[in-house]
Amino acid sequence: MAIAEFHTLDDNQRFCEGRLADPYPLFSGLRREEPVHWSEPLNAWVLTRHDDVLAAHRHPALSSSRIALNMRQLPEPQRAMYQPLGEHVSNWLGFIDPPRHGRLRKLVSSAFSPRLITGMEARIQQIVDTLLNKASGQGRMDLVNDFAFPFPAQVICEMLGIPTDDHDTFRQCAEDMTAFVGGVGPMLLQAAERAHASSVTLTDYFRELADQRRRKPRGDLISALANVKEDGEMLDDRELMGMSVFLFVAGHETTVSLIGNAMLALLRNRDQFDKLRADRSLIESAVEEFLRFESPIQLNTRLAVDDFEVRGRQVEKGQCVILMLGAANRDPEQFADPDRLDITRQDNRHLAFGYGIHFCLGAPLARLEARIAIGTILDRFGDIRLASDQVWWRHDMTLRSLKSLPVFIGQGPSSSS
Repeated sequence: MAIAEFHTLDDNQRFCEGRLADPYPLFSGLRREEPVHWSEPLNAWVLTRHDDVLAAHRHPALSSSRIALNMRQLPEPQRAMYQPLGEHVSNWLGFIDPPRHGRLRKLVSSAFSPRLITGMEARIQQIVDTLLNKASGQGRMDLVNDFAFPFPAQVICEMLGIPTDDHDTFRQCAEDMTAFVGGVGPMLLQAAERAHASSVTLTDYFRELADQRRRKPRGDLISALANVKEDGEMLDDRELMGMSVFLFVAGHETTVSLIGNAMLALLRNRDQFDKLRADRSLIESAVEEFLRFESPIQLNTRLAVDDFEVRGRQVEKGQCVILMLGAANRDPEQFADPDRLDITRQDNRHLAFGYGIHFCLGAPLARLEARIAIGTILDRFGDIRLASDQVWWRHDMTLRSLKSLPVFIGQGPSSSS
């Protein structure tokens, strides 16, 4: 069945260009009518049902070593020009297959440990308080640009050991790298040009920082990564640069989206807002529901390394397969009333952090940051309301992220109006 039979071609085109503000009706149509869909604009298979997306994360014919998919979509002159970018990203943890993946994840996990994350909790709360203090008494703030963006950026920079003065320098670099590594389809060429320049900037910076930390280690993540050793194994220079940039980018963009999307969902669903404000013990289940309801990362891509069949459709070796997390997390076969925000939802087996060996390494940090940030906002502002009925999403089919979220804030009694 052609996609035009259950949704407009205009919506499909906007989605493939990252410009569809509300993709969920399109996802619903795909799940119902063509759950394994060949997308001509994306030159890829698109999976939208929860069980298919879950199974694809473990399928032996699907590889995470997929940066070649991005590179081959570039015209030949640019492909050669940006080859160093592809080689750099091939050292990101999410782009590596076993057995190398197991070795690198073990090394990085020993540095990016639960103890390190737990030890940051008091500092995370302090950063949240400082940012919200700046907005107190002003009556209005942009929850994305004034808070959700600078907050996780400062956290991951401090964890890595990046000096405060350098934080803002790398804001655009993180966005550029995210646009390329998550890119699919016609926007990749423009994304590659920016990402290539940003990868050079970040790699040069982290190489110098790592050299400093080898000579004089500190209690930060770069020191740990530069000196980590397990069973005689260490990260080589390419791996260290790849992991440093990967952790910086991944530790930033996802949490920005999570917090912004969560607050928008709460402010549009005042019954859930009031329920969470009245019972803060719901914060953990609420964060899981925010992750499901508006998944920050909407898709993962995989490279087919062998032919295989899914729901009667033949996937050929060398083709791209898109695992649509945002669609899987709204699948009515898995979640009751999936388009409704329910912060008390139980058995919430969402796929927002992926699944299997590539389950997001930074998930515990993102969850901690979200719990502290959202809880403190509810504590701090007795009255908080959307300043506009209109919202602005970034043009990005991979990252579900707001450009801004202006709100009115007050210190008085809470209001659900």
